[in-house]
Amino acid sequence: MELKTLQAYSCAISLACLSFLGLSPASVSAGFIRDAEIEQLLHDYTDPLLQASGLVVDNVQIGIIADPRINAFVSGGQNIFVHTGLITEAEHPNMVIGVMAHEIGHITGGHLARGKNARDSAGTPMLIGAILGLGSIIAGSPDLGLALLTGGQQLGMASYLTFSRSQEASADQVALQLLEATEQSPQGIMDLMNTLAGQEILSEARQDPYQRTHPMSRDRVNAYRSHAERSIYFKKVDNADLQWRHDMAKAKLDGFIEHPQSVLRKYRDNANPSLYARSVALHRLARTDESIALIDQLIAQHPGNPWFQELKGQIYYETGYVEQAITPYEISLRLQPSQPLLMIGLASALLATDQKLGGRERTLRAIELLRGAIRLEQDNLIAYTQLSKSYGQIEKIGLAEWALAENFALRGDPQAQQHANRAIKLLEPGQPERLRAQDIAASDFMKKR
Repeated sequence: MELKTLQAYSCAISLACLSFLGLSPASVSAGFIRDAEIEQLLHDYTDPLLQASGLVVDNVQIGIIADPRINAFVSGGQNIFVHTGLITEAEHPNMVIGVMAHEIGHITGGHLARGKNARDSAGTPMLIGAILGLGSIIAGSPDLGLALLTGGQQLGMASYLTFSRSQEASADQVALQLLEATEQSPQGIMDLMNTLAGQEILSEARQDPYQRTHPMSRDRVNAYRSHAERSIYFKKVDNADLQWRHDMAKAKLDGFIEHPQSVLRKYRDNANPSLYARSVALHRLARTDESIALIDQLIAQHPGNPWFQELKGQIYYETGYVEQAITPYEISLRLQPSQPLLMIGLASALLATDQKLGGRERTLRAIELLRGAIRLEQDNLIAYTQLSKSYGQIEKIGLAEWALAENFALRGDPQAQQHANRAIKLLEPGQPERLRAQDIAASDFMKKR
């Protein structure tokens, strides 16, 4: 291949990465976050509720927004978004579960569909794809260690949640029914509502957005309490394993989002959450050996936990020790097969290593992993970016151009057509990627931008 072609291709990859990964936390007020461990926890909280509601579990997506305020909301029909603040401020899983039950109540009640403004603001498939597909934990900036991406942070949250009091009451009733059906206590959400109701005496600037968009009058809280306390599960507490996972998620989020020195002051003991939070904080302070030592303690105590191995791989990857990152990523994927973010993490480590050590075999393995991740998450931008890089390394430029076209198409960038047309010229007739490139090149959506 000519050097000029390789340079042009490398530049395209670099621009794609900079456009989406070069953001600093200081430049955004909130961002979307991907983390396999926390996503799995939220699904474990929510899936039983979805099953009890009659909704199809796979049709409801959960997104996480890096924002310290207590909030959760529904948009785009069947998409639930959770602020990190809801997780970190909740003392028990039941508090988050109760909020998720309430939001499911809005979905089953069709409340978004009934409000034109909310419906019009709900976003496009491109937005949802960005929320669910942008980045992975391994692709974040060193300052946070998580992928924080702005892709539409000005979502107009108030318009999503400007529901009438009757709709809120309806969602409350559904939440109570779902908690009862899944044999869970309603006390968590009741306690949260009671706390938020107390904010009504505060100025709007100091109120939590969840309180402003979900009217929390004392009358409503009292009405909820009268029904909640009748539940035979009112005094039921979360099981120890779920509480442990919740505490670990809180520690992990604190470690990545709070100032490292604050984390070290807050988490002083040798309990598992403290080890987890301090490991992350030390990593952010570039104290790699100390960070790895703490995560190794957790691995020794919990050898079957994939997320500790993932964090170890991430620490090595982000500090440039990419060879050392491969083994923990391999272990994490073996412990949690078919997890797309772990696939992307391992593939990224393989691609970042010295190709002389593994050569073509490592690149082919990365391609296999990335295509597997895309089968599971068709809208994952980072997977397409890394896949394009992979094909470039083995000089399959037609496939590299196709992957770039997919990436730009998901972002709504007209450059998708340019890369699609290049792919069409280089790929064989009837090749699936060529057919897909033709679809992108002919897309009316792209032409309208």
